[in-house]
This record gives sequence, structure tokens and C-alpha cells, in this order.
Amino acid sequence: MTPEEFQPSEMSFLYVTVPDMDIARVIAGGAIREKLAACANVLPHMTAIYEWDGDVEEESEVVVILKTSKTTAVELAQWIEDHHPYEVPCILELPLGRGNHDYVSWLQTQLGSRSRLM
Repeated sequence: MTPEEFQPSEMSFLYVTVPDMDIARVIAGGAIREKLAACANVLPHMTAIYEWDGDVEEESEVVVILKTSKTTAVELAQWIEDHHPYEVPCILELPLGRGNHDYVSWLQTQLGSRSRLM
């Protein structure tokens, strides 16, 4: 891959945890149908260990990674929050520094007018 093919982009990942696969499908499928995300990866069987109300909790969760544009990330985060069952959902933006040109172009095409060029 040449440097021209591995370019900076205006894309981001949103890292989201949910309680189960059913909610993961709601979040991933809904975000894609609304054109807020180009695609999603669902990673099952993650264990979360955290403190909540003074107690250390351990729960099984599912990770959803949503691929979107930096300009759409806030709107997507709000949509996720509106459809998420947790009182305090984990929604974290991870800017995508570089990516292979053809894949990033495909992501942007999926988002249509919501996405800016690389």
C-alpha cells in the first residue's frame, strides 16, 4: 500500500457497550438504516468490571463499533442515547486517523450527504 492509498480521513468509530445481542442489533441496524453509520461490528461476550453505587459489578456485555463521519458522530451519539437501555451508556468516539482509501471511500458513500470527503 502506498502513502497515497493510506490517507488521513474524516471518519470516526463510536465504541458502544450494550447488555445483549438483541440491543446490539437494534443499535447497529437502526443507526445504519438512519444513515448515521456506514456499518457496524458487533463483538459478543465481553466482560465489563466497574464500580456503580459503591459496589464493584461484573457484567457480560456486547461491544458495538459503529463507523461514521466526524461530522455525524454527535448526531449518532444522541440517537444511540435515545435508543439505549442503560441509565449511563458507554458511547465513546475514536477518531479514525488513517485508512485505506477504497474502504474509507466506501464508508463515506454509505453515509451519503452526511459525510465529507477525506
